[in-house]
Amino acid sequence: MEHAMKVRNISFLRGAVLAFSFAFFAVGCGPKDLSPFAKSDEQVDENVANLMGLSVGMTKGQVFDLVGVANYMEGYDWGSVWRYKIKKGGKSGSLANKEVEQNYMPVVFDNTDRVMGYGQKFYDQTLSDLGTGQF
Repeated sequence: MEHAMKVRNISFLRGAVLAFSFAFFAVGCGPKDLSPFAKSDEQVDENVANLMGLSVGMTKGQVFDLVGVANYMEGYDWGSVWRYKIKKGGKSGSLANKEVEQNYMPVVFDNTDRVMGYGQKFYDQTLSDLGTGQF
């Protein structure tokens, strides 16, 4: 009985050491100096190229197929806005910060989920004309 207990304790200890070693190794293998924005920076060139294919009247499904998942989404009572990153780097934070907002291109959809227009000037004009009443 005493021998079985020692064997059990040793195998538990081996398992614990193995698990700890694996966890320590896995944490040490990650990228060291990457910015949290590095992954989205890799997407910028692709986003810009894909956004060149936008046209008024496209559905959300067509935009998704063209460009993929938006970085930011906004909802309004008149429609919605998807924003895609178009500039590398930049500050982090909310879109209320104009320096952050300039890194993303808005694609504006009406309440039937069709593209009304795109770009910051169109977005600003739409907010001016239709309001900012979010739901």
